[in-house]
Amino acid sequence: MNDKVMRLTAGLLLAGLLLLSAGCVRVELPKPEFTESSRSVQLGGAETVRASFEMGVGTFALSGGGTDLMDATFGYTDSAWKPTVDYEVKETQGVLNVRTAHNPPLNLRANNRFEWDIKLGGGVPLDLSVAMGAGESTIDLSGLDVRRLQVDLGAGESTIDLSGTWKNNLVAAVQAGVGSLTLRVPENVGVRLTGIRDGLGDYEADGFTQDGEALVNAAYATADVTFEIALQRGVGEIIVESVP
Repeated sequence: MNDKVMRLTAGLLLAGLLLLSAGCVRVELPKPEFTESSRSVQLGGAETVRASFEMGVGTFALSGGGTDLMDATFGYTDSAWKPTVDYEVKETQGVLNVRTAHNPPLNLRANNRFEWDIKLGGGVPLDLSVAMGAGESTIDLSGLDVRRLQVDLGAGESTIDLSGTWKNNLVAAVQAGVGSLTLRVPENVGVRLTGIRDGLGDYEADGFTQDGEALVNAAYATADVTFEIALQRGVGEIIVESVP
């Protein structure tokens, strides 16, 4: 787990401990108001895009289907956690950064909700980075032209879906902290998994065989398109599913 995700997760764990220590006192607090805001980002002539998403806590969903480079809906019960969105084009590359405000105060009220729904489009090659502190995340890259992928997960349940038709190779690094991770890969793409000895917990990868320190699927030796995935974990379950 990298320093960025460790800082996000540590702050959230501290908040949880404070809540537990106050558990003996019952206090009725008002239900916070849930606010949603939308944001779209135009491609702006970029031929490739480097996109980065950093969320401290909540529910994160990313998929294709955007009419622009990004169509996003952000939901929050604390305006301090409204994310910032920055985009610029440097020569032919677009650089998109979406992140929670730096170290925002966490209001320790019940029923807090923080939700991001990100839809990417644009039809250009993507280098994608996602950092999640704690919560539930779903990353569906089917239909997107992702060439490089970096995912750093703190604590919670996550799904990364790489199914669909791929025309180009993918290099990915996934670091899972505490919790469960499901990774879906297409059967007709050659997949090589490294880092399989890291961490504690169950590791299931049906249809894969040992190749030195790595695991490979049946298509790896002959496929025109390959995924090289460094898959590391802290404590928890990892399930790799092969899909048609």
